[in-house]
Amino acid sequence: MRHLWFLTFVCGLYGVAIGVWSVATPQACLALGLTSEQLGIVGAGAAVGYALSCLLLGQLLRAVPGKYVLLGGVALALGAAFAMREAQGAGAAIAAQLTLGVASGAFWPFCSAWMLDFQAEGLSKTRILRHYNLAWTSGTMLGYLAGGWLCESGAVFGSFLVCAGIFGISLLLALAPKATENPGHEVLPTKTRQAAEAARTAARRVGWPLLVAAVLANLVALASRAVVNVNYAELNETLGFGKERMGYLGAASLAGQMLAFACGRFYEPYLGLRRTYALMGLVLAGLCAGYAEATWLPALLLLAALNGLVLAVAFQHGLFAAIGFFAAPRTGTTVHEAAVGLGTLTPALAGLLVQAAKESAWDAHAALRAPLWALALLALAGLGIQLLLVSLRREDRLLLRAA
Repeated sequence: MRHLWFLTFVCGLYGVAIGVWSVATPQACLALGLTSEQLGIVGAGAAVGYALSCLLLGQLLRAVPGKYVLLGGVALALGAAFAMREAQGAGAAIAAQLTLGVASGAFWPFCSAWMLDFQAEGLSKTRILRHYNLAWTSGTMLGYLAGGWLCESGAVFGSFLVCAGIFGISLLLALAPKATENPGHEVLPTKTRQAAEAARTAARRVGWPLLVAAVLANLVALASRAVVNVNYAELNETLGFGKERMGYLGAASLAGQMLAFACGRFYEPYLGLRRTYALMGLVLAGLCAGYAEATWLPALLLLAALNGLVLAVAFQHGLFAAIGFFAAPRTGTTVHEAAVGLGTLTPALAGLLVQAAKESAWDAHAALRAPLWALALLALAGLGIQLLLVSLRREDRLLLRAA
């Protein structure tokens, strides 16, 4: 049990560093005088690295104990923090972001797999995952708050030194838990693996329409938070508000997501139903429109908390659908994590839209609000597609039962 507590603490610490990094990155881009387009591309850099890392490392390092992959990921993140601290332009910032994305792909999936290796009697898989979800959400939430305060105090680039210090502590603490003898990425004998996959194939109930609907819902929800975390920083500055507000918004969103994970048993039986998709889609559209027009901080915090709630529900849709669709559970979780990375690529597109609007002589405020209104329309369009896809498999749409 002590190994699990060590890993829980390491997971939380890494989350703190990621929270600080998430707030400091757009502020650093603004301090460097980057354009809206460059801001979006830098903000999406970590997502590209994460998506590629999840897909590649999950296959290439299947037989390597999670401890060693995780240690390499934290060491890489430590280097990325120093690189971002010294960045003087868009190219260096993008390289640092890509490096962090690859590092996180070597941390999060392997951390959860390593934690699950300590499953024993009286320590269920559900309880272990509860440790994991609580650690990363609470840690990242604290990181957002700390990042906002650091940036408002003028320590924008100094924030990355704080991240480096936290990564260093995480690296030392991760040395303590033992490397498991049967790692989560262990390669089974061919016949055993084929038999297990055949059994999974015969039992699975999630068809491709339900998988696409769930992944689409997750992508739209992730896009909404990614655009707020990155592109909204420019609108916040244009409106004359302090940098600490960005930390508050990120923390409120994580608080809502943490609450939703804790209350999962109340909504998980309804995952996959049309009414659930309809509620998520309408709420997301309203949230994006609210972000575009609201300036009162309490209202924005409420929107952020609701965003976190919806994101958690959408996250569970994507996870259960992927596990229920693919024959091998590890393939499902890997694809799900890669989709999480792809969902946070939106800041690049949002930056292009803002830059194009500015060049078309739009009012500055209208140009900066354009991505949020576009996301509201995208949420409604996505809802129509989800309802159509779910109707194609109405007899087996319940995702929890399939997973």
